[in-house]
Amino acid sequence: MSESRQGDKMSRKQVWGSTLGLGMLAIAMAWRWIWPSLSQIDWSKPDTPNPVEARIQALAEQAHAAPAEDEPDAAPVEADAMATIEDMPAAELDAEAAAKRDELLEQAKQATTAKHWLQPENGNALSLYTQALLLDPANSQARIGLEALLDSLFNEAGNALDEGDDALALDLVAALDRYELTDKRLPALARRVSVLPAIADALTEAAERFAAGHLLDPDGASALDSYRAVLSLDPRNRAGKRGLDDLAATLLNQALAAASSESFAEAFGLLNEATAVAPGNPRLKEVQDKVTNFRDRFADDLLARAELALKARERSRAEALLEEARALGLSDDRLANVARQLNNAQLYGNYQPGETFSDNFLDRSATSPTMVVIPIGTFSMGSDEQEPGRHGNEGPRHLVRIEQPFALARTETTVSQFRKFVNATKYVTDAEKVGEASQYDEKTGRITRQRDINWRNDYLGGRAKTSDPVLYVSWNDAMAFAEWLSRSTGQRYRLPSEAEFEYALRAGTESPYWWGEGSPQTVVGNLTGEGDRSRSRRTWTKAFDNYRDGYWGPAPVAQFAANPFGLYDLGSNLSEWVEDCWHDNFLRAPDTGAAWVNRGCTGRTIKGGSWGSAPEDVRSAYRLGVSADTRTARIGFRVARDLSQ
Repeated sequence: MSESRQGDKMSRKQVWGSTLGLGMLAIAMAWRWIWPSLSQIDWSKPDTPNPVEARIQALAEQAHAAPAEDEPDAAPVEADAMATIEDMPAAELDAEAAAKRDELLEQAKQATTAKHWLQPENGNALSLYTQALLLDPANSQARIGLEALLDSLFNEAGNALDEGDDALALDLVAALDRYELTDKRLPALARRVSVLPAIADALTEAAERFAAGHLLDPDGASALDSYRAVLSLDPRNRAGKRGLDDLAATLLNQALAAASSESFAEAFGLLNEATAVAPGNPRLKEVQDKVTNFRDRFADDLLARAELALKARERSRAEALLEEARALGLSDDRLANVARQLNNAQLYGNYQPGETFSDNFLDRSATSPTMVVIPIGTFSMGSDEQEPGRHGNEGPRHLVRIEQPFALARTETTVSQFRKFVNATKYVTDAEKVGEASQYDEKTGRITRQRDINWRNDYLGGRAKTSDPVLYVSWNDAMAFAEWLSRSTGQRYRLPSEAEFEYALRAGTESPYWWGEGSPQTVVGNLTGEGDRSRSRRTWTKAFDNYRDGYWGPAPVAQFAANPFGLYDLGSNLSEWVEDCWHDNFLRAPDTGAAWVNRGCTGRTIKGGSWGSAPEDVRSAYRLGVSADTRTARIGFRVARDLSQ
C-alpha cells in the first residue's frame, strides 16, 4: 500500500474515532455521574451504613459463589417468596377477617394495574398482597398475584439494569427485606448492581479510547477491549452492546470509504474486523454486498481494459491489468477467461485461437490474405491399414504434436491476390515460361495439356474471375508468392507443412473424412457428387452417392461452410501444395508438425481432394507426390504464417 493510501486510512480512522468517540465519552460521563441512583425508599439514616448497600453486597457475594441467571450454566430460577408465609399456620377466618382479606386483594389488584408496585409506602401492591397472605396464607388468589407481581418487578429491574439504572433494583431489595420475603433471583440481581461502578469505569475508558482512535489496538488497551470488559461483567448491558455496534458501524463506514477509493484489501479487512466485533450487526451484509459490488465493478473495468489491450496487441499492459484484477481476490470465470486470452496471446503472438487477421504491407499499399489462428494440439497423422480406400503411402499412422503456433489462410489464394503479386514483382509463372498447363477438356472429360494456359484462366481455359481460386500454379509459383508476402509485410509467410495441413483439415476428427464416414449427409464442399453435371451433362464415374453441390469445376472461394477451425474449402474445391518434399511413407517423419524437407528434392507433396477427385482421394489422410513444376486445373494453394511468441 502506498504512503498516501496509508495516510488516508489513518485519517479515516482518526476522523471516525474522534467524532463518534467524543459523543460516546459524553454519554459515558453522564451515565457514570448518574450512577448510583438514590432509592425511592430511604432506609438509612445520615452517618450510618446503608442497609440496602450492605444487603446488596451480601447477596452479590452469594451470587458469585453460584452461576448467575444470565450465565449459560445457570439453572432456571423460581420465586420462593412464599417460603416465609407457608411456615405460618393456617387459620379459620371470621367474617371480619375474610372481608379485610378481600378488601386487601382488591386494593392489590388496583395497585398492580396502576403499577404502584412498591409505592406509596402503605398502599403498594407488594405490601397489600403480603398483608392479605398474613391473614390467609393459603389463599391462592393472593399467592398467584404476589408471584406475578414479583415476576414483573424482577423483569423491570433487570431491564433497567440493562441500561445501567439500579433504582428499581435497590427498591426491590429493600422492599423484600422490609416485608421479610425471599427470592432466588435476588443474588443475581444484586450481582448486577454490584458491578455497575466497574462498568461505568470501563465505559468511560472505552469512550476515551474511541476518541483517541484506538478502536482495535493496541492489544489490551483498545475501545474493543473496554466494551468486551463491560459485557464480561454484565452480558446484558446495553451500553456495552451499543458500544460494539457503534464500533462495528465505524469499521463498516471505513470499509465503504476504503472501497470507494479502490483500496479493496483494506475494505475487506475492515469488514472482517467488523464481523469479529459484532457478528450480528444488521448492516454487515448490506455493507459487504456494497463493497463486493464496488470490487466487482472495478474488476470488470480492469478486465475490460485488459481485453482491449490484448486486442491492441499490448500484451504487457494486459498482463499488468490482469495481475491487478487477480490481486482483488477474484476467482470467477471472468478472470479465468482473460487469463486464458493472455496465455494464448503469449503463445500465439498476441492472437487468440480462431481469431482472424490480415497483415498490412510495410508500405501500406495492401494487406495479406485473411489468416486464421490455428490452435496447437496433437493428432494421429495418416491412416490405419483397415481404412477403406487407403493408399500405401499413408502410413505408418503416427502421433504428431503441433508445437509451433501458426496461422493459415482462410481461403485458397485467389486470382485477385495472385494478380497483385504478379503486378508488384513482374513474376513469370512456370506455366508462362513453358507455355502450357493441364486444363480440363469438356469434350473428353479429361485433364489435358493445353497451350497458353496460365493463372489468368479458369478450368475451361476462359478468363478467370477475381474470386476464383488461382489455378495452374506450380509449387515454385506458390513459394514465390509466400516469399513476396514475407518481404511485403515483414512477417514469415510460407506454405503449410503436410502435418499442419492434415491437422487443420481434420480439425479434431479421427474419421476417414473430415465430416465422418461415407457420403456426406449435407453439402460440405465442392466434391464429386452423384448429382453433379457438367455443361454437356457429363457425370462422374466415381462419386459420392446422393450428393450434389452444384459445381462442376472449381467454385469461387468460400461458397461452403467453414470447418471447425474457420477454414474454407480445405480438402475440397482444389488440392493444395504443401512445403514438404515427397516421401512414399512416414518412416522417420518428424513428429513436431515441421515440414519434412530434403535438400535438392524435386518431388513435392499435395494434400486434400479437389472438385474432380474420386471419393477415396478426398479422405483426410490422402496425399500425392508430384513434380514441383506441376501446373493443373485441380491444384491451388494457400499460405501459412508463423506466429512469433
